[in-house]
Amino acid sequence: MLVVLLGYFKAKPVALSPGFHQIKQDLKYVHQTVLPGPGCRPFNLTPKENERIYQRIFQLCNYQRWNAKEHGLALSAYLSQQARAWTAPRHLFDAAIEYLAGQKIAIPAYSTLQKIISQVAGDEQEHMAAQLECAMSHELKQVLTELVNGEGPLPFRQLRQSARNFTGTELEKELVVYRHIQHWIPEVDQLLGMLSLSQKNQQHLAEKVDYYGAKLKRQTVGNQRLYLLCYLQTRWQQALERIADGFVHHVRQTKHKAKEYAQDAVYQDWQRAAKNVSKAAAVLHLFIDDSIDLQQPFATVRQKALGLLAKKDLESVCLFLNEQRRSVDESMWQYYDEKDSLRKGLLRDLFLCLRFEGNDGTQHLAAALANAQGELNAQAQLQTPTPGFYQKKYANSCWIVQAISC
Repeated sequence: MLVVLLGYFKAKPVALSPGFHQIKQDLKYVHQTVLPGPGCRPFNLTPKENERIYQRIFQLCNYQRWNAKEHGLALSAYLSQQARAWTAPRHLFDAAIEYLAGQKIAIPAYSTLQKIISQVAGDEQEHMAAQLECAMSHELKQVLTELVNGEGPLPFRQLRQSARNFTGTELEKELVVYRHIQHWIPEVDQLLGMLSLSQKNQQHLAEKVDYYGAKLKRQTVGNQRLYLLCYLQTRWQQALERIADGFVHHVRQTKHKAKEYAQDAVYQDWQRAAKNVSKAAAVLHLFIDDSIDLQQPFATVRQKALGLLAKKDLESVCLFLNEQRRSVDESMWQYYDEKDSLRKGLLRDLFLCLRFEGNDGTQHLAAALANAQGELNAQAQLQTPTPGFYQKKYANSCWIVQAISC
């Protein structure tokens, strides 16, 4: 029995009290290969025999038996340090096993570890909740209470809903969340910064909101506020990311449609020019018409020419005769000018929610975009374009800003 239990202990340092029928195959193997001899009848170890065998095993392996009075406080203190990094039970359990292995202490019953881990996680959350209670403003407390009870302007269920795609209806969900929690984010960031939460801890606590759902109100008020603060900051970041992704998607979609429109417009313009060549001949005839008084102002002759062929059509004929086509970019801007939805619709709303940061090569562009955003927020249109904002190298980034601000 000593050999079998020693093998079990080396595989996992846990003190066991197995029955004979649970380990009879291993006992049979030991009698046949390790300690040859007659077999043994079924038996079970008494508590004293089990204690004596494990004392010998602990001596051989240089281990200690778990003792709550001797080891409990030290393990709890170690787990408290680990909880500041991540309070997830699985992480604390792994940390406890690692600590016990390092200290050469046999693993206690899992129920014992579960009680210690639950106590450590609970104490850590209570400590953070107490800090928040002292530092949080009354207004934010009221907002969080309304969220839990579903009494505020933004229902708790709506806060948890997110955009499933990039349609306007779905992105509107993100815009509603953004506008509702935007005012509180500075205080939320300040409170969470005061707690010095790790990224893992913040993520773990934020996930509690989705885990409990409507049952969140069953938690203590302190835990409710702690979970919601972490969730609000995470939800804020999610909303910004989805708004940015949605903005990029719609910009690309708009640019693609504008390009298709422009290519078609250029083709149609070329076809009209080919048909209007005969009319252009009548315009050219005005310059050799002897019936026209040479003393007449040029404006009068020009008016007659435009009466024969509209200015735009005449320009197209000139390009046609020179074997040139209208610029695709010009036709694309015509498309943007005709799209009133760019100035009043989804794209402008998404753009006004974005935040801009630049690296060494794009600091100027980021500042210009932020300035344009501020002017659109304040006056609904661009007032003082930043010098260099419309440089050619920034064209791909700034054309949409021009389009939504016209």
